[in-house]
Amino acid sequence: MEPTRIMSRRYKFFSGSLAGVPLHPIFVGISELLVQTIHFGNRKFLRAFELAALSLGVAVTMIPLPARATTNWVSTRTQAFLLSNAPASAGPDAARRYSLNSLSIPALTDTNVTPLELSQPLHITVALKHRNVDQLDRFLRDLNQPGSASYHRYLTPAEFRARFSPTDAQVAAVVAHLKANGFRNVSVSENNMLIFADGNANNVQSAFQTSIKRFNYNGKPVYGNDLSAFVPPSLGSIVDSVLGLQNAVVPHSMLQRFAPEAVIEPNSIEKNTTDASQLVGHQPTDFAKIYDASSLPAATNTTVGIITWGDMTKTIADLNTFTQNAHLPEVNTAVVEDGSGTPVHDTDPTDTDPTEWALDSQVIIGTSGGVKELIFYPAMSGDSYNRVTAATLTAAFNKAVIDNKATIINVSLGTDEDATYSEGALAADDAVFKQAVAQGQIFSVASGDAGAYVGSHTPQGAQGYIGTSDGTSVTTMIDLSKYSVAYPASSPYVVAVGGTMLSTTGTMRWAGETVWNDGADYADRGRNGELVDNAVRIWATGGGVSAYEAAPSWQTAALGSSVTKRVLPDVAFDAARSTGAYIIVNGQKTKSPIGGTSLASPIFVGGWARLESAKNNSLSLPTPAFYENLPGNTALYHDVTSGNNGYDGYGFTAKPGWDMVTGFGSLDFAKISAAIPSWRAQ
Repeated sequence: MEPTRIMSRRYKFFSGSLAGVPLHPIFVGISELLVQTIHFGNRKFLRAFELAALSLGVAVTMIPLPARATTNWVSTRTQAFLLSNAPASAGPDAARRYSLNSLSIPALTDTNVTPLELSQPLHITVALKHRNVDQLDRFLRDLNQPGSASYHRYLTPAEFRARFSPTDAQVAAVVAHLKANGFRNVSVSENNMLIFADGNANNVQSAFQTSIKRFNYNGKPVYGNDLSAFVPPSLGSIVDSVLGLQNAVVPHSMLQRFAPEAVIEPNSIEKNTTDASQLVGHQPTDFAKIYDASSLPAATNTTVGIITWGDMTKTIADLNTFTQNAHLPEVNTAVVEDGSGTPVHDTDPTDTDPTEWALDSQVIIGTSGGVKELIFYPAMSGDSYNRVTAATLTAAFNKAVIDNKATIINVSLGTDEDATYSEGALAADDAVFKQAVAQGQIFSVASGDAGAYVGSHTPQGAQGYIGTSDGTSVTTMIDLSKYSVAYPASSPYVVAVGGTMLSTTGTMRWAGETVWNDGADYADRGRNGELVDNAVRIWATGGGVSAYEAAPSWQTAALGSSVTKRVLPDVAFDAARSTGAYIIVNGQKTKSPIGGTSLASPIFVGGWARLESAKNNSLSLPTPAFYENLPGNTALYHDVTSGNNGYDGYGFTAKPGWDMVTGFGSLDFAKISAAIPSWRAQ
């Protein structure tokens, strides 16, 4: 009998009653696991069964059952998110303990790890591999190489699909596999790179030979796979990863909310100010003058995108209020959903604060002077808890690329690079960003607000965790010499934007910049600002060395052969709250400035949009040109030479020229615009 038929009949039998007589919950739980054996194999059964037995406090006898032959199945990039800490020599009665497959492999404590109910709904995204990868990489290299036959010969989405996307036959094979294993609502992205499907834990187990566990993490009920995802040999050359198998580590916005006066230990680096300059907040329109973009025409020939989540109604209303107050034209806006899931609603526990999207949109418009169209690309909900996951964020990136309307796209979001890599989302997103580069689109990504400790999380999930505090001093609880960076800022196919503390003469004349690092503050607070624990984090610009992304050739050529991994950021702009932006949120002007690299990236987007409009939207990914032309030419940018992004002497430190905290520093947009023709002539 086919496994799927066994499962169908089993579920009626073990649904909680037998001939109308209720079964004890213990036997219902055990029956779930026994059926997993029939469909899933002895090795995986033993792992789950011993855990359930110990959790339920019962003694059981192992019954050997026939395993499905899957030894020749092919692994995907999706690794186990839950790693078992039990030694190989442990017997069947050993307690299973788990760690997360992310930075430092943090162990799970004070939580039960149990099998996820087989009926638990799951929304997945299957990411497929490019065809002709060597040809694609060569095309991308030549695309930004003056003198090349491919120089700035951008592809349309249809041309990209014909040359590099999976074929329709390859897609059909994956779709057939999903449907054969019970998935429903199966749909395919227009570029054939992503396949979306709804199912449950049972469908995931049978289709990918993995298992899903449930547990509590950061105060929330979550799940994660404790085995890697596999596919049949016929799909091994097609399927790259399976996203949506965990929802414990999810995307975060890069927004600074804490009050500077509440800092426990402020950063001791002397700020780059003079007697004539000051640290003050700014209107979004000020940044165009500060960074010398206002002398360029407004970006009314350029369409800009923003990756978001949630309802954009309030954001657009606040944007209209802002433009009225700033005497700017009303912005032509659009909201484009990818259709791969359900919209995130206001009870989303991840983050529905409209401040993030208000900051992005108002700073982009204020700095650009206006755009042709501003398009919001909301990521959908990826699980029954209404969270954005890697699966739905990848889909939002991909929709902006398929749409191919936005020349430059802002991303004020990030995740733990280690978890993103182990899940397979890093490679899937890089594939999307490659298509963007091929089409002449630019993704600008905030480098993060957790300094050198993006992968270190507090008990409530805040990044930048360094220890605890009694209110007067900090007790370090992590290895301060172990650094991490955020993804997608670490992708070589995006512009990574770091943060500075800006000083000005008045409010609109640049006077100096220092690395943004506000020091240590309590991290975990309730809805009303009350402390929920004594965990402490730092607020500082992200930057450092990727653990996974290879350094692009243009970065190694500029920085030396010792640079073998992608280093970031590329540039940096104002991110400190004390010097940040006053914006409109829920119809009212904020009482204090808003900061974070969520401010820095939109400043770059708005300024660069002016350049794109002036150059007929022909510039594409500018980082190769930055690394080739900016070294030694400091007249084109503001070199940031003081400050660091760590704690207690650790982290990366600014220096003359490019560095791993501010990149090349902030750009003088007018001077860059004047220099670009000579870059092309090289």
